[in-house]
Amino acid sequence: MPADIRVAWWNLENLFDSSGAQRDPELAGQLKAELKGWTVPVRDRKLDQLASIVKLMFAGAGPDLLGVCEVENEGVVQMLANRLTLAGRNYQVLDHDSPDARGIDVSFIYDGNVLTPTNPGHQVVVKRTATRDIFWATMTVAATGHSFVAVANHWPARSEGQYESEPYRMLTGETLSFVLATLLDEDVDLPVLTMGDFNDEPYDRAMQEYLLGSNDPARVRNARTPRVLNLMWSMLGTDEPGTFRFGSTWNMLDQFLVTKGALRQASTLKVDRSSVSIFRPSVMRGSGGAPRRFGRPAKQLDTDGYSDHFPITVELRVS
Repeated sequence: MPADIRVAWWNLENLFDSSGAQRDPELAGQLKAELKGWTVPVRDRKLDQLASIVKLMFAGAGPDLLGVCEVENEGVVQMLANRLTLAGRNYQVLDHDSPDARGIDVSFIYDGNVLTPTNPGHQVVVKRTATRDIFWATMTVAATGHSFVAVANHWPARSEGQYESEPYRMLTGETLSFVLATLLDEDVDLPVLTMGDFNDEPYDRAMQEYLLGSNDPARVRNARTPRVLNLMWSMLGTDEPGTFRFGSTWNMLDQFLVTKGALRQASTLKVDRSSVSIFRPSVMRGSGGAPRRFGRPAKQLDTDGYSDHFPITVELRVS
C-alpha cells in the first residue's frame, strides 16, 4: 500500500532542561548565566508553544518524522514528543548526545506506527572547539518495507561573522560529504534525505563546493561523486527568502538536500520537490514577519513566542 512520508525540520532555539536539572558540572558552569530564570514553568511553557506548532503541520496531521536541533538532551526531546498528542500518532525519540560546548544536540522525533529507525550512526566534526556531531539513521516505512536514510545537521554558527566562521562550515561540509560517500558505498541509489540548520545559504561555498550541493537534478542524477540536490533554491527569489531573519535580512539557513536515489524515476521512494515549504503559521509570525522567538529570562523572554527559526517541511512519495 503506497504511503507518503511527511518530514519536517526545526531549529527549536535553545530548548534546554530547567536550570535546576542535573548536568555535568562543567556544562552547568558554562550555562549558568544563560539559564538564569529558566525554571520548570518557563521550560514547560516553551515546550507547550513548540508542540502547538508541530501539531499544526501537514494540515493538523503532524509530521511522520521531525528532525530538531538546539536541544539539550533526550529528556527534553521526550517531553516535547509527549506533548504531540495527535490521534493515531505514536511519537518516539531517537537522540544522540553530541560533545558540543553548550551541550546542544540534534535529534529525531518519529511516529513508530509509520517508521522504524535502525543503524543509527554519528560522525564527529573535528574542530578546535567542540561542535555538533552529524547524526543519521535508516528509516524503514512500515507500510512498504522500503527504507531511506535521514541525516540531521547543525553546522557551526556565524557568531564570529559569516566570513570569519565560514572555514568551519567548509570543514563540516567536507565531513558530511564523506559520510554520504560512505553511506552510498554499498548502494549508490540509496535515498538519503539530509536536513539541518547549516548556518549558510544554498549558494555559499560550504554548501556547493564542499558538500557538493546543486540546483540541477540532472547533474545530481548523473554524478559519480555523492552530489546532493538542494531543495531550497526555488524559494530564494521570494519576498521572504529564508527561515531566519537577522535584522532586515532573511537567511535560508534551514535546508533539505537529497541524493540521486530520491530523484530517480524508478526509485520506490522519491522526494516530491514541489512539496518543499517553509512553515509560517500566522500565529508564529512576529515583527515584520520574522519568527517570533521565545528567548529566555536572561535575554528577551517572550512566553508567547516559539523559536527564532521557522520550520521547513517536505514530502516523500513511497510506492
